[in-house]
This record gives sequence, structure tokens and C-alpha cells, in this order.
Amino acid sequence: MFGLPVVRIAWAAGSLLLAGVAFTFPIKALNITPDFGSSITSNANAAQIEGAINSAIGTVDGLYSPNNVSITVDFSYTPGAPGNLLTTHEEFYGYTYRAYTNALKADSAANPLNTNLATAVANLSNGNDSDGASRMAIAYAQALLLANYGLATPAFVINASININSDQPFDFTRPVPSNQYDAIGGLEHELDEVLGGGGPGSTLNEILNNCTTNPTNFFCGSFGPTDLYRYSAPGIPTFTTSGTAASYLSIDGGLTNVVDFNQNSRGDYGDFAPPGAGAAQLIQNAFNRTGQDEAYTINSPEFLMEEAVGWDSTAQVAAPEPGTLVLFGTSLLSLAALRRWRNFFGFAAVMRILYAPF
Repeated sequence: MFGLPVVRIAWAAGSLLLAGVAFTFPIKALNITPDFGSSITSNANAAQIEGAINSAIGTVDGLYSPNNVSITVDFSYTPGAPGNLLTTHEEFYGYTYRAYTNALKADSAANPLNTNLATAVANLSNGNDSDGASRMAIAYAQALLLANYGLATPAFVINASININSDQPFDFTRPVPSNQYDAIGGLEHELDEVLGGGGPGSTLNEILNNCTTNPTNFFCGSFGPTDLYRYSAPGIPTFTTSGTAASYLSIDGGLTNVVDFNQNSRGDYGDFAPPGAGAAQLIQNAFNRTGQDEAYTINSPEFLMEEAVGWDSTAQVAAPEPGTLVLFGTSLLSLAALRRWRNFFGFAAVMRILYAPF
């Protein structure tokens, strides 16, 4: 693979005072470095393909800029299976529920402007795995993010890889005509998944496909990060592969339906259910039509999803609710104890796919 040089970052010290406790942290930046494979660099349209990739990375880096995470993602442009648009291969790591949620709480305490995370953390007791009996399976980039807040740093590092299906009619620039797929939107979809949202946010795909025949599979008995925000009604979490089940993303205990999750077994359960005919296309839809996707902004449901699993943004400036700082400040007091709970349970590799409609 041919790649760009990794950008070195100079950190400056800052501090935050919460509940009488001073917490020093670096000025941070999310850096996703693309590694373009020969299938891209030798292509006659290499400049356009690389431009689309850089555009998608620029959007994601910009939305979640204040996070101390640097990763490299390998990109390729090769034929894929019929119906596939883009695919992502990445690594997943296992942690205890307590270690994972303690890291989320520490993240929230250090970043009080992320009110979506504060709301999500405050409602964990209403969601799946609230008793902590099951472990969490999370993607490498999210594990690397939460390692800044007490989670064990992943022991194995393998770059995520994204392939664009060269058999599909993609437009690598915008505006996108109605007879082609939006490459930039598709790449933003896959980069969301590299960060741990979308398909990788749920373990339901692996449970459906592997756990009946192989109950010792890494994902069996585990939840993903957005599975903790998966509801069928207020106060009623859901975790099922039933095609007729109600399932939606909610960070306030099911009171607010942000967006419906996909329950079609042909797509990723952690992705969103496609809207009706004629509706705009969300970045994280499980199935995608031709034409241009919606712009990825702080008003997108994808933005709320990523903030709720720990990715912070300078774009969200709403003040936290009264009492929020006191509520989460105690997690900093126990940071030393939290670090003793950095349980790590190994890793597994998985492929995620964005599909064309069928």
C-alpha cells in the first residue's frame, strides 16, 4: 500500500475543573490518514477517487476534531459481490461492561459540551446490559478513543480497510446524478463504522450468522456500543433479529426516537432503516439508492450516534443541564480505581457492507 506520511501532533496542556477536581488533558485532534492501494493509484481516475476519500475524511475529522486519536485506513477500488457498494474490514476488542461504561463516564466528565453523551450516560441503566452481565465488543478506533479515559489500550493494531466496489456506477464528485451512487456519502458511511458507529455498533449480525453454529464465537453473549441505546418503546430496550420488531436509536431511555434501526437481515442491524421512496438518503442507511446522500452535519442522526459512543465535537456548544457537572464529576475522583478495571478480552475481525437496494 502507498500512503501519506503520518502527521505528528504537538500537544498543549489544558485543564478542566469539575466538582473541585482538576483534570489536565491535551489539546486533541482526530487524524485519519488514508493509505491508497495500487488499485486506486494506478487507476485512470485516481485523482477523483482520492479526492472523494479525502473529502469524506475531511468531513469526519472536522466533525470529531477534539479527540486524541490517530489511525490509518487502507483504501482500495476493486470488484465486489453483486449488490455490495462499499465494504469495511476492521478489528473488534472485548471489554467488561463496567470498564466500557466507566470510560464513557470519564469522557463525559472531561467534555461537558457533549450533552448527547451526558444524556446517554445518564440513561445507561434503562438500556441493554444494564446489569453488566455481558461484555462489550467495540471497534479499534473507539477503543483507542476511550483509552484516553481509562479503557485498556488495544493490544493488537491492524488497520481498518475500506473497499469501493469498482463494479458499481459511482460518482466521486458532487452533485451526484440520479443514475449513480454517491461515493463521498458511501465513504462517510464506512468511516462512521471505522469509528464504531453504524453496523459495528451492534453485535446482532454476528449473533445471527455465527452463534447458533458456533456459540464460542467472539461476539456471542456480547453487546455493541449502540446496542445500549436500542429501544422498542420508552423504557423498553430491544435486542432481536426479528424482521418485524420495532427498534430505534434513543439516548434518553427510549423517550425520543432519533432514527429507526434496520431490522432487515440482509443489511447491518446497527445501520439505519432506509426512508420511504423519495425521501432523502441518510449517510448511515443500511441500503442505498442512486443519487446524492444527505450532507453529514451536526444536525445528522449520525452525529448524535457518534457523540453518544464517545466522540466529542467542538461544534456542539449547548450548555449542559444544571447539575450535570456534579453528576459526572465523581467519575474523575475514582479514575485510579477505574484504571484497575481495564479488562480486555481479545479481539476478532469483521467485515461490514453498505448494500444497494434489492
